[in-house]
This record gives sequence, C-alpha cells and structure tokens, in this order.
Amino acid sequence: MLGFLLCFLINSNIYPQNPLWDHYTMMAPLGTVKSIATSNLQIFALSDEYLLFIDKNSLSLESAVYINRSTQLIGYDNFTTDLWILCSDNIIRFSASTYNIREFPIYFPVGKFAIDVNKIYLETAKTSEKYSLDKMIGTVTKVNSFPQNLNWYKRISEAELRQYPFLSPYYYSDDIQSSQTPFEQYPITALYDDGMYLYVGTHRYGILKYNKISWQSQRIITGPLDTKIKRVRKTDGEVLVVSDLGISYFTVASGSWRYLRFRDAVADLVSYNNNIYIARRNRVLRTAGSMEFPTETLSEEILTLQTDDKNVYVGTRSGAFRIIEGSGEAIPFSPTTYAVYAIHTTPQAVYVGSELGLYKYDKEKGEWSTLLNFGVKDIVQVADKIYSLGTNNQIIRYAAAVTDTTQDNAGWDLLPYFNVYDITTDGAVVYCATYSGVYYYDPSNESYRIIYNLPRIPYENVYVIENRLMAISDKMIYFLPLEYRD
Repeated sequence: MLGFLLCFLINSNIYPQNPLWDHYTMMAPLGTVKSIATSNLQIFALSDEYLLFIDKNSLSLESAVYINRSTQLIGYDNFTTDLWILCSDNIIRFSASTYNIREFPIYFPVGKFAIDVNKIYLETAKTSEKYSLDKMIGTVTKVNSFPQNLNWYKRISEAELRQYPFLSPYYYSDDIQSSQTPFEQYPITALYDDGMYLYVGTHRYGILKYNKISWQSQRIITGPLDTKIKRVRKTDGEVLVVSDLGISYFTVASGSWRYLRFRDAVADLVSYNNNIYIARRNRVLRTAGSMEFPTETLSEEILTLQTDDKNVYVGTRSGAFRIIEGSGEAIPFSPTTYAVYAIHTTPQAVYVGSELGLYKYDKEKGEWSTLLNFGVKDIVQVADKIYSLGTNNQIIRYAAAVTDTTQDNAGWDLLPYFNVYDITTDGAVVYCATYSGVYYYDPSNESYRIIYNLPRIPYENVYVIENRLMAISDKMIYFLPLEYRD
C-alpha cells in the first residue's frame, strides 16, 4: 500500500486559546448545528464555526470555542479524550483540556470518518475510497478495508433521517408564544445516536436530546438568536438581549435561554409596570408573548426608549416624547427637534442626548437647560457625575451637582481622547468599547486602563450583566467575570 507523510500546518486559530490563562468565555448564537458527538459526561457540537461543550446531564453550556475555519464533522476519541474536527481541507486534533491543536492536511473530500486506537479512518464523499491516518505522525495511507465495529461520524442523509419516523416531518417550528412566524420551518441538520440517546441538531432551533426508550425530548438553547446585538436591558431575574432577529431572554439564576422571534426588527425595549414595551420603526407597542398591542404611533423613526416611575420616554429622529402612565399618548418632551440617541433618567432629572446637544430636564422645577452644545449618543452616570459619549467618539464628563447657569457648556470637561464606540458602567467605573480593546475609566484616580483579559480587537458595544462584562465585536460575543478585569 502507498503511504505518504503529510507535514503539520498550524494555521487554524481558536479562541479562547488557553483555558488556564484566558479568563473570558464566548457566547455562541443560535446557528446551524453541523455535527454532534458525545462522551460519558459531555455533548460536543459544531454550530457554525463554534465548538460547544454541553453538560450531558444538565444540558447547560459549559464553554464555547471559536474556530476560524469552516468546520464539517466532529468526533470524540475514547482512547485519548481528544476531539477530532474535520474541516474542508484538513483534520484538527483538539485537546479539550489544554486547547492545544495539531492539524493534518487532507487533500480529498471526506464523507465520514471513524476513530480507532492508533488510526483515523476516512472514506471519501463520492467515490468511497478508503484511507487511514496515523494519529501521531500524520501519515495517510490508502487501505482496502476498514476494521469492524467502528463508530462513524458522518454527514446527515435523507436515508438516515427516515430511520427515525417519530422525527417526521423532519423539521421544527416555534409555537405561537415564541414567534410571530410560527409556521417557519427549521430543518434537521445533524444526527448522532450514542445508543441510549439520539441527538438532533437543527438550523437555528437548537439541539434536541431524545430518550430512545420513551422518545421524550429535551431542548438545548445555548445563546441568543444572533450576534447583531442592539440593546441589552435587565429586568428582575432576566437579561433581555435585542438583536436583528428578535429578543433573547437569559435567566441569570438557571443560565437558560429562551427567545421571541419578530417579523420586523426591534429598535429598543424597556420593562415598565410588569410590561415589555418595544419600539419598531415609528411605533411603540406593548407585548404579551408574541402578541402586540399598539401604544402610540409617531411621525418619525424611534431610536431609543427609557422609563422612570411615571413615564415611558421615546427618542426619535425628530426629538423626544413621553408617554405618561395610563394615557397612551406621546407628547413632545425635549427642546430639540433633531435625532435623540440616548435618554437617561434619575429621580431628580431626565438627560436627553441628541445629535446637537445634551439637555437636562429638572423634574422639580419643570425646566430645561442645555449642558452641551454638540452631539451625544450615549449617557451613563457614576456617583454624581454624568458621562456622555459624543458623536465624535469622545467622552464628556458633567458634574450633575453643578448649578446650571445661563452659560452653555458649564460644568463639563473632555476626558482624554479615545476612539470610543460605546460606554456602560457598573456604578464604579466607565467601560469603553474601542477600536483596540475594552478600556475602563476610573473616576477615583482619573485614569484609563486596558482590560488585558479580553482580546485587543475592535468592539462595537459593551454591557455589564450581573458580575460579568459583555463585549461585542463584529461577529462574536465575549463574557469576562469582573473579578478578572485587572
């Protein structure tokens, strides 16, 4: 038999790269599950370019690893506890304990593979040619036959699906409470039978675990609907993540996810008097499950929502409005007729950030004052100071305790320049999403510090959720416990 030696090419990157030193975790959105494998304790799944580690008993997500290659199949090595990940032109040996990888090029299309003590057995997709790969040195050899009783990992086929008639019609649909398009079909994209359980992977519906005795199923959802996050809001016990495809609800206590898909994109949402109000285009609606009840229609597109104890505030492309409790009518609320990007409320005041300035409404006096005369797109508060993010990506600090004067821009100062795209706070410091990582500004010593425990890449948004920092890049979501901030 002809054998040939393939050199090692390490050009696949994974994130996190070292579980002992990289303290951040990654959140995988609800994607297309390509392949599933299991050990005695864990479920391993390839979802888009993410490798998911799921606890087999609790069905909770333990970790997610991003692989910057187009993955196809995954297999679990019972002899070494490593994972083998088939890509389009190579196969990766992945250590689940250290995240180390070795990469072996494969120059033929593989339809399925199996793992033995010393060999990986591969069969081509169309011609069914047979090969073996030495697990240690990477030698690929053409063979005439395979050993008996191998456990094969392969792509799903129509014939294989038909072996499980209880899965008919071989796709899933949301119920009416979780989608405004309940008849949309989410097809089955992966199957794995480990003898006791059948695991079913889908396109944007999650993973199903079926007991092969009772055929009862459990559903596994490991993340939000997608990575295009627009807003993150918090209610009692839940975090609401607004993205292009809908609202994803994360229950902090259990670590579980559920979602609500919408026909049209949601711009923002707020929780008010045990109701969820959403903004879509130029309308404010109250929701109950997938049902919507119109509250108000405005003349311009809505950009942001906010509340206090008596009002829902609406920022639009032509100024701010408020809906007084019980009225259901939006009345003009700001001195600007230009786009309002941010609204921040306190017991004493309402701050409105627009494309031309930052304005303050004194609730007791019922009066407006101008704090800044240039554009503001985000507002947070630490102690008695307001921090606003300008449309020029600079942070401006304003001492809220300063008595307003007739002079514009009194009581504020520019912080040292950074190209900042988004800000948030945990009540003590101001976190900044920038083009080169996440920084935080500490008011106690008036200095910036880089968060070294996150990748130094551009970030679009940053949020604080309980005791974790959520940082969003173009395609990925990172979580870092605040204890590892410094």
